[in-house]
Amino acid sequence: MKRVLLFNPPSGLYRRDNRCQNKVEDQTVNVVFPPMELLYNAAILERAGHEVRVRDYPAMNAQWMELIHDVREFKPDLAVFTATIATLETDLQAAALIKEHAAGAVTAAKGEPLHYMDEEIIRRNPSLDLILRGEVEAYIARLAAGDDWASLPGATFLRGGEIVKTESHNAAVTLDDLPLPARHLIDVDRYRSPESGNRLTTVVTSLGCPYKCIFCSVPALTGTSVRYRSPESVAAELEHCIEQHGIREFLFHADTFTLNKNWVIRLCQLIVQKSLDIRWGCNSRVDSIDEERLIWMKRAGCWVIGFGVETGNDEHLRMMQKRATAQQAFDAVKLCRKHGVRSHAFLTFGYPWDTEETIQALIRFAAELDPDFFDFNVVFPLPGTELDRLVGEKGLVIRERLSNGGYAVGAVSTETLPPEALERWRRKALWTMYLRPHYVARTLWNAGSPGKAMNYLKAAINRAGNLIAASWRPPGGDGASPRGEEAVNAAG
Repeated sequence: MKRVLLFNPPSGLYRRDNRCQNKVEDQTVNVVFPPMELLYNAAILERAGHEVRVRDYPAMNAQWMELIHDVREFKPDLAVFTATIATLETDLQAAALIKEHAAGAVTAAKGEPLHYMDEEIIRRNPSLDLILRGEVEAYIARLAAGDDWASLPGATFLRGGEIVKTESHNAAVTLDDLPLPARHLIDVDRYRSPESGNRLTTVVTSLGCPYKCIFCSVPALTGTSVRYRSPESVAAELEHCIEQHGIREFLFHADTFTLNKNWVIRLCQLIVQKSLDIRWGCNSRVDSIDEERLIWMKRAGCWVIGFGVETGNDEHLRMMQKRATAQQAFDAVKLCRKHGVRSHAFLTFGYPWDTEETIQALIRFAAELDPDFFDFNVVFPLPGTELDRLVGEKGLVIRERLSNGGYAVGAVSTETLPPEALERWRRKALWTMYLRPHYVARTLWNAGSPGKAMNYLKAAINRAGNLIAASWRPPGGDGASPRGEEAVNAAG
């Protein structure tokens, strides 16, 4: 039996799973979701007989000295952490801290940027033993069991001063074979709906996406073939969450939840048949929603759908390889409003072709679309994406800004606009949309209760504060260095 520590480093509150790399406070809905990848890996390791601890330090509002304390007290044989592109340099210092306070521990890191920057990172971080690529759930038990790293499908490490990098193409999991995530290893009370204050969790329903949008890392990370859990498996997890953890609010996590109409309807039918009485949200493409699907989703407890709208310019959508149209966005939002389901539109700009005129047109489009919630994100060149290649070839990447914070901080220039201008346009877009009188009135009315309306007001005040603060401070990294004063004091 091995002692295994799985954790998110205390380097900033980000969504870290899979393609999600955004800073929580930079989004309209400031919601913290449980670290599902860590919880799945923990469940696999527990099933194999290992002793496991999971620490989501950012959600715990913990500092580096608490990581040091846990390492000293638990003395892990294996420590695995998740890194984001925005917090990468700080995250990687966790390996040195672990080696310092648990000398015999094997240190491993995973995360979206490490799939593509693995060789560079492993060479310049001697305290990091190996990088885990692909779907780590497929081989985490073999790693803990002590299998030769060269036999693992997705490992990068140094041996004799040379890089060893194994193929990860066969490191894919069958979702129904996975145990339920080890939610008993976290404090579920830390993850709550910002709207209702109720406990909230994520349920993974599928992996993979057949589309190849230039800004998205999913095709490279989880493939273009969609792998679904059975509806029965998802329904069983929902029942477990209700009975064992008192959770009735959910985000269904999928690369595109609504893609398979029959699958969606079957899951909704099971939720209704079992009288689960839950409330949930999901994501969708604007072209994969229709009336029949939406009626069943509403009956089963769906209250909000996030749409990757991106822009209202059909030519730009073509250049993004989105394979959708602006009219489909209008149709999707209209259909949601008809059936009482809220719509959340995600809009992006900062592509090489963007100008002040195209951004102004995007803001006008967003106002006409008029979704219930919205986010404007400065597009970010995630490693391994077509966008990363494109802006790299054009010399538009601002390297020193890549580690400055995700979708609110410009890390690229367009062919006519510097990153600082993109940040200003993002703030202007958000203020323009938020300060529409009819939007404020509708949002408060749709809250449905004084308590929820108050939560919306608190969220609005927090959002306004973040936007004002962002307009006054220069872009900077997130999370104090683990070599900061508090860590030194804790170590001493």
